[in-house]
Amino acid sequence: MSAPNPLTAGTVLVLNSGSSSIKFQLIDPETAEAPAYGLIERIGEPDGRIIFHHTTGTDEHLGEIPDHRFGLRKVLEMLEGLGRPLEEVGIVAVGHRLVHGGDRFYEPTLIDDSVVQAVSDLSVLAPLHNPANVVGMEVAREELPDVPHVGVFDTAFFHSLPAAAATYAIDRDIARENGVRRYGFHGTSHEYVSNRAAEFLGRRYGELNQVVLHLGNGASASAIAGGRPLDTSMGLTPLEGLVMGTRSGDIDPGVLMHLNRAAGMNVDEIDRVLNRSSGLKGLSGVNDFRALLG
Repeated sequence: MSAPNPLTAGTVLVLNSGSSSIKFQLIDPETAEAPAYGLIERIGEPDGRIIFHHTTGTDEHLGEIPDHRFGLRKVLEMLEGLGRPLEEVGIVAVGHRLVHGGDRFYEPTLIDDSVVQAVSDLSVLAPLHNPANVVGMEVAREELPDVPHVGVFDTAFFHSLPAAAATYAIDRDIARENGVRRYGFHGTSHEYVSNRAAEFLGRRYGELNQVVLHLGNGASASAIAGGRPLDTSMGLTPLEGLVMGTRSGDIDPGVLMHLNRAAGMNVDEIDRVLNRSSGLKGLSGVNDFRALLG
């Protein structure tokens, strides 16, 4: 007799296609149980890692994961490996964690071609994340074309930031015409953690004032009062704020002009340095604390 399949009909596949990793989870929306979940990390590095947990055990794979498309297809292959073709697994919807929604997206959004294009267009504001988000949507929609795909945006929680926190002190006409404001990021994390902290303390969410930290390859801080965000460390892009894995965090804007004039670097080169080879990587040569401490 064959083993029972751990995947039941009516599951939702949740994808978080991030800058250097892919997190995924199958969730039963009726019970909130997760029959399968996992992590693909160190994408683009020679020592990539896949760990896949399911009700019948844990599988691990070590080796190069060249890009997000390769990684996402591996996710879907592993789900199929649990016993049934992907179309028979019982996935009824796919939820995507998306990073930058600009002014346009601040509620859960049904994904179609126009949404994918809009998220791609916003890559100029989130060059490490939105391209990976786009690949996640494209591959998942190709493999699961007959179920709804819904995007939840990291900027949504901070959409209602007070003007004092959201406004930069630059020419207001230029700011308005070019959508320059503090958008904030990691909103799904900050909202979830602040809610869980209230539950843990046995307090009503609306009566707490909190400082919340999201710490990882990307890092941010927020101030939340009565369940509403008052301020956050990230800004127009995820580059602002704390020192991160490969991002510089706060830096004198004059450094940008100096690199242009003194080093002859153009905008794209400066963008690449500040987003991809600064932060912990710029300081130490690696962007993973496990490698640094090991």
